[in-house]
Amino acid sequence: MRFLCTPLLISSTFLLTLSLLDFSAVAQVGPTPRPNIILVNLDDADTDLLSAETIDQHFPAIAELYQRSTIFTNAHCTTPFCAPSRAALFTGKYAFNNGCKTGSETASTSVGFPGGYQRFKSFQHDRNELGVWMKQAGYRTMHVGKFHHDGFDDQVPAGWDDFCVSLGAKYFGGSRFSNVSQSPAQRYRIGEQEYITVEDLNEATRALDNHDQQRPNQPFFLYLAPIAPHFPTEPDLSTMAEAKYRNYAPDLLQPTSDPDFDEADMSDKPAFLRRPQLTATEKASLQEAFIYRLRSMKSVDDMVGALIYRLRRNGKWRNTYFMITSDNGYSLGHHRTKNKKDPYQRSSRVPLIVSSPNSRAARTASHLIAHLDICPTIMELAGNRIPSDLDGKSFAPLIDRPFAENPVTWQRSIMIENWADKFMWGKRLPMSYTAERFYDKVHIAWSTGDHEYYLLNSDPFQLNNIYPQLSKAHQDFLNRSLMNFRKNEVAPTVTLTSPISGAPTGNVIPFAGYMEDNSAPVMAQLVVQSQTTQRYFNGRSWQDNFASIPVVPSSTTTSINSWEHDLEIFSETRNNFDLFFSRVIPQDDSGKTGLMKFTFNTVENNSIFAELNPVINGKTFTGTTQKMVGYHGQYPNQTVTFFIVEKNTGRFFNGQTMQDDYVPFIADSLPNRRWSKRVSLPPGEYRCYAQAYFNHLYQSKSSIADFQVR
Repeated sequence: MRFLCTPLLISSTFLLTLSLLDFSAVAQVGPTPRPNIILVNLDDADTDLLSAETIDQHFPAIAELYQRSTIFTNAHCTTPFCAPSRAALFTGKYAFNNGCKTGSETASTSVGFPGGYQRFKSFQHDRNELGVWMKQAGYRTMHVGKFHHDGFDDQVPAGWDDFCVSLGAKYFGGSRFSNVSQSPAQRYRIGEQEYITVEDLNEATRALDNHDQQRPNQPFFLYLAPIAPHFPTEPDLSTMAEAKYRNYAPDLLQPTSDPDFDEADMSDKPAFLRRPQLTATEKASLQEAFIYRLRSMKSVDDMVGALIYRLRRNGKWRNTYFMITSDNGYSLGHHRTKNKKDPYQRSSRVPLIVSSPNSRAARTASHLIAHLDICPTIMELAGNRIPSDLDGKSFAPLIDRPFAENPVTWQRSIMIENWADKFMWGKRLPMSYTAERFYDKVHIAWSTGDHEYYLLNSDPFQLNNIYPQLSKAHQDFLNRSLMNFRKNEVAPTVTLTSPISGAPTGNVIPFAGYMEDNSAPVMAQLVVQSQTTQRYFNGRSWQDNFASIPVVPSSTTTSINSWEHDLEIFSETRNNFDLFFSRVIPQDDSGKTGLMKFTFNTVENNSIFAELNPVINGKTFTGTTQKMVGYHGQYPNQTVTFFIVEKNTGRFFNGQTMQDDYVPFIADSLPNRRWSKRVSLPPGEYRCYAQAYFNHLYQSKSSIADFQVR
């Protein structure tokens, strides 16, 4: 059965007019002893999209809320990427502590780091997160909208009484799972003409109706997560907008006057971020993204207005905290980048608007706030005990009295991190980094070894990276501070992004990945073993005893480092086919080793070996010349050498006589992987040793044949 709520039938203008009225005087239900809490967590909404000016001009319901809220102007997500940011919010822990670092285990951009809902559940976070804790505190818990992980399993999580989740990023006709409008809980699809934000409001309204009918005096916590203003699944951005807003503000242009937009000089940024300035086509694409992101937010504004109207109508407005934020910020051409994941303010800084029951006027607070601080804040507002192992710090005391705490000393620093690669302008970028954000400074340490440092009071647009100008002592201080942020001693981890397991390889295997530690990983051991011979490769040849190849990361001054090692390698198999089992074992600066990552790869047609023709072994030559013949592998341009030893004296043949020193012969290559060389040996008993090599690669076990000359 489908449910529609009455407020949707009222125009947004009439809604706003009613929302400005105070219905508490005529309400039949008094306020509950503990406050209700509504958290609207948007998807990809940056601080420009919810700036005071934009809100005032385009979002009347949010504007009304804004005028009685505390605006936190220095709030940042700790992982500027949808799913990890939501995992951090719900657990109150940094991703390096909660373990959910990427959006999906299976995504190629995750470069081997963990993420996804099943990983979230494997850490038992589904039983230890904000919804569970609020439920334990006696709240009715409601979740509507985007869930925080990929891999949802059609089960209502333990923390939520009323649960509805949007699956995918379609604004029309999307798939959903709900126990609110569906009984029993199940997946369903909305119609192709039905808009997802309207459906979110329908579900939220139905959940609130259930609450009012069943336990009206019980406090509630509503987590509402619209998809807006995230890009849709479809390439047509017009599908982001509800039909009535599809042509809204047709002449509105993206602001481009800030100096970080299409930044003029990118020479102080890492080399992989430097690209030509934006083309006219790219700017047109950004303009389209700008206007449709704003249009999608018009429906969110309607949603906010409908909720405020409802709260005032039933007398709950004066006992409700209402928060609006976003999982991450967004770049639209700033620093010549777009989307999210990068460490700059456009991606890390998020809007944070908090209205309390006592709020009467707008005020701003510049205190340094982490997105994961929202979890302990809500816990404190609910009067619940905050778990001792949370990383977040409650800012509940600042909501009504921001002036009571010094913004500069409120919180020394927070960490901003990212593990996943990023596609931008048709190119894949290595976007892994750790960054320490101070009140008015930020230090960025990329996995590539690049560093950036910005003084934000004088350089708010992050145009002048002064890290190279700092003294060595200052650089060392920043690096120690960043690496000491992770207080828990852990074993290092390693990812293996190349080669892909099961894939065939050539003469050079490009091993690559990332290493991570609470302080700094310093090296890894690469072990390659032939599954045919069971021998180990030492970088030059194969040997029977265990061998490993040291791999050094790109940097030892940050917790996340990239590494790569192009290993020129060959097989020893006569049929030119082998299977290599490769494993990488990380080691940190305290000597700890971590779990290995491994890959199986086939290799063909790159064997290096020299084999004497079996007919030579035991043969008796007569005559003045003898012909050493054999076969070699298919590695291109390999050289076959051999030497001949007189068995009785141990002396070497030099082509004319015998001598004490080793004398090699170079064989002549023949078609069909054959080789030969004529020699003229005096009568005697001999042993021939044949080997092959190419540059530094060589066959370590010689092919041997014994023969006589009469």
